[in-house]
Amino acid sequence: MAGDRAEAAPLAAAGASRGILLWAAQAPLGAALQAVLQGQYSVTLLEALPAALPEGAGAVVLLARSPAEALCAGLQDRLGSAAALGAAEQEIETVLALQMQNRQRVLLLDGAAARQAPKALLACCGQAAEDTAQRSLQEAAGAGPDPVLLALAAARLQADPGLRRLAGQFAASVQTGQAGQAAADPDAALKIFLAGQDAAEERALLQAQQCSMYEQMEALYREKLQLEQQLEQAGGRFTSLQAQSGAAQAQLQAEAEVLKARLRVKAEVLEAAGHRIAGLEQVAAAQAQTAAGLKAQVQTLRNSRSFRLMAPLRSARHALRGTR
Repeated sequence: MAGDRAEAAPLAAAGASRGILLWAAQAPLGAALQAVLQGQYSVTLLEALPAALPEGAGAVVLLARSPAEALCAGLQDRLGSAAALGAAEQEIETVLALQMQNRQRVLLLDGAAARQAPKALLACCGQAAEDTAQRSLQEAAGAGPDPVLLALAAARLQADPGLRRLAGQFAASVQTGQAGQAAADPDAALKIFLAGQDAAEERALLQAQQCSMYEQMEALYREKLQLEQQLEQAGGRFTSLQAQSGAAQAQLQAEAEVLKARLRVKAEVLEAAGHRIAGLEQVAAAQAQTAAGLKAQVQTLRNSRSFRLMAPLRSARHALRGTR
């Protein structure tokens, strides 16, 4: 029971008892969550993402997509890569700006949780994890993006410093993590820098390889879309010419088979590239874990009793150096 009250605290503390304004990147998902919350709160569903925080004392729930899924949605809508990136960046920046205006009122949730972990999403909203509610959220969320396309989008975000920062800020705003580690003292920081110099160079090389892989995968994905369009056109011609002679039907069928074979080859190449990017991400994650371990060592050093006892000697040493 105590755990249930703790999970319900974020929405209640945001002022949900005075009403909820709900916006969702996916309209069906917003309607499903509104139906779940309607029994306990007064919920108003916003059709468009507001540019500024609406006035009032109630809570504001933003059921947003992650930057990678927002980019996938743009690509699936046949937008160009630049247009899809711009749309995703604008959506995430607006969501984060709304939350920064009043963190106590605004509750930022990841829409993917409705598909992957509806029980956790319901708990975050202070609702019981009933099977009916979980199924309604999962059905409204629909299937997730294609894994290869999602890997492509994530790699593109990681390749750009600004987009990488935006994705990290979104992840930090949605999830409640621990506070960051305190800054290390200059001497220990220098040791960490020297120890991690090779790892930093390797990470830079991995990022460059990811950029190159992204460009190749983006070209392959465009070719795949073109082949799919050609296959659809061939299928339409095949259907319209079914009444004609067998020779014409055989020719269209052969053309469709050739296109299918090319499509399979492109799909295999895309899958292999996706595995390659996954391997690079694992290596990058290992490097990040090593860096986190070094930071933990510094924090342990600073928290040790000997370090605190030697603080006056370090101050005296710095003072003596300043007088020379």
